[in-house]
Amino acid sequence: MAVNLDEYILAALGKKKLTLLIKDAMLLNVFTGELYETSIGVYKDRIVYVGTASENFKATMTINAKGMTAIPGLIDSHLHIESSMMTPTNFAKATLPHGLTTVFADPHEIGNVMGKKGVRAMIENGKNLPLKIYFYAPTCVPESKAVTTGAELSPEDIEEMLSWHGVWGLGEVMDYPGVLRGEEKMLGILTKGIRHDAVIDGHAPLLSNVDLNAYITSGAEADHENFTVDTMLEKLRLGMYVKLRGPYVLDTKRFVNSLNHIPHPYNLILCTDDVMPDNLRKLGHLDYVCRTFIEAGMDPVEVVRSVTLRPALHMRKHQLGAISPRKVADIVLLKDLKKFTIEYVVANGVPVARQGKMLVNLEKKMFDNSSRDTMKLEPVRLHDFDIRPPTMNGSVYVNAIDFRSFSNHKDEGKAFLEMILTRLNRVKVEVKNGELSLGNIARVFVFERHGKDGGKAFGFVRNLIVNGAVATSVAHDSHNLAVIGSDIKDMQTAANLVIRSKGGIAAVQGGRTIAWIKLPIAGLMSDQPLESISKEMEALRAAFKKMGVIDHPYMPLPCLLTLSVYPHVRITNKGIFDVDNQRFVEPFAS
Repeated sequence: MAVNLDEYILAALGKKKLTLLIKDAMLLNVFTGELYETSIGVYKDRIVYVGTASENFKATMTINAKGMTAIPGLIDSHLHIESSMMTPTNFAKATLPHGLTTVFADPHEIGNVMGKKGVRAMIENGKNLPLKIYFYAPTCVPESKAVTTGAELSPEDIEEMLSWHGVWGLGEVMDYPGVLRGEEKMLGILTKGIRHDAVIDGHAPLLSNVDLNAYITSGAEADHENFTVDTMLEKLRLGMYVKLRGPYVLDTKRFVNSLNHIPHPYNLILCTDDVMPDNLRKLGHLDYVCRTFIEAGMDPVEVVRSVTLRPALHMRKHQLGAISPRKVADIVLLKDLKKFTIEYVVANGVPVARQGKMLVNLEKKMFDNSSRDTMKLEPVRLHDFDIRPPTMNGSVYVNAIDFRSFSNHKDEGKAFLEMILTRLNRVKVEVKNGELSLGNIARVFVFERHGKDGGKAFGFVRNLIVNGAVATSVAHDSHNLAVIGSDIKDMQTAANLVIRSKGGIAAVQGGRTIAWIKLPIAGLMSDQPLESISKEMEALRAAFKKMGVIDHPYMPLPCLLTLSVYPHVRITNKGIFDVDNQRFVEPFAS
């Protein structure tokens, strides 16, 4: 709120012209849960009046909202902008029409590539937009000791970032094994966060009972890794803010049926986490999550509270999340509450979108050249994909990373969890004249691409790809260059395409490039708008279908093969990593 408080008071009294008057809307009151007709007066960036005496006010602009439902602007308290493959500015253009007015983004993707400089770049690109973008300080850079990243962030770095304008808490604490083991670095980061009274976001897949209690004791206040009803309920009962991500990764009906038996789920929040560009364009963003929960039977009032008032309270942004005097004038007008169809979006007191179209132009902002020079790799050669087995002829056993196909499990959360929880299996393969006959097993190589001389590692993966090759610099969370394939010539071609474009994802089959997303900004993002990057993503998914690559709407599975904090086994530039036992495993089994 501007310092001239007297102007706001005069506007609230009807003695000064409002900048915006929204007349005769049906207000969904997030405090009381009531729905009733009212008018909303806005002066500059703030709501100054909520009531029925609209005839007492004059306004520069008036919106007749008869028949529409007014709700606060949507708040997403856990997401990664980099997953949209767009810059913060283009992300704002894409999401404001979907009712999103505030986000709390964890930039640990670019943090792993560029460190503090990358976080700074995201903050600068996200400044002065109608979409309010706050950032977490990434806590797990690197995510574990099993990877080589472009940067490392110490407890002192985290403390420095907590003092930056625009940083509003500690990002998801992914290294939960390190927390539970009492590792010095993780405890140091958490201690800094507690000392600064920062919001601490969590990441606790599969944690339960004693381990979950200990993790919460360390300071983690919220968790989005909720795949089953039982884990959700346990976290709700222990006081965590439980963040549900929607139909990509969980069965909304099953969750809603369980939640409907809880009288007052105060600490329930809806969020997105990662939304790929094609899904954003076709389905929406946080509004899509809201729509699916309403369709699953959740009370629309509770849905709205879960994306407005509760995230505002959780993030300690008390000027947001409600339509009441003195709150920031972030208002969404819904044509239909149950269908969650958005007519108008007002951000900071200004109408910014109507019927899915932007009403204002946003200044184009560019990342500097240093962010476009993060692929520190020379073109790879064919022999870089050679694998020498321990025998020239006969048979050997390999340690294969196994994926499961997406099952028809009744609980979509459990089905997704089964698919991404990789297993390590000992598989017999034949060798003839020093060449492996791998059959349905593919090669996987991870090249350290940050110029840290982290070398490369190889392994074997089963049930992820049938033919061709995929190369990606979007390889969570270290974002080295991962190359998976059944043909080494295709692997070389795909890898060199990604190197040439300074980052991205390429799919090659039979020597032909069938999809190529160019992501030159930190190897993660593009300057292109949503329409362009979403079409490229659609082409990649079509290519995956041809190649027999396991895909999922939430995120392409090749991008998760390297995530060394996700059970049970992954591969990094240092080797095959057994996450459960925190040790490396040789590619060839004894």
